[in-house]
Amino acid sequence: MEIKEILYRVGYVRNCANLSARELSFRIGMSAQYMAQVESGRIVLTVEKLLMILEVCHFPLERFFASNIQDWKINNELQNFFANLSSTKKRNIVELLKELRSS
Repeated sequence: MEIKEILYRVGYVRNCANLSARELSFRIGMSAQYMAQVESGRIVLTVEKLLMILEVCHFPLERFFASNIQDWKINNELQNFFANLSSTKKRNIVELLKELRSS
């Protein structure tokens, strides 16, 4: 993952938590401008600070690094749903989805 993508995701996390850059900066014990500088790439974000940001924003680490950060929650929900189904029901759903895709 490139730095630009990490910085985008940090902003996404902050917005999901409904926090301003200033408020998040204060909550992680940094100056008012810290998050704005991080998100613009003027300050290097350390792993320690990234983990603090995720904790303050109640954002799972697995979601942050997921290939699709926006769909992670629903994908995870679907995965958990399907994990509890019998093999027969899983096959039936797959066949239904194949039919829907081809029509």
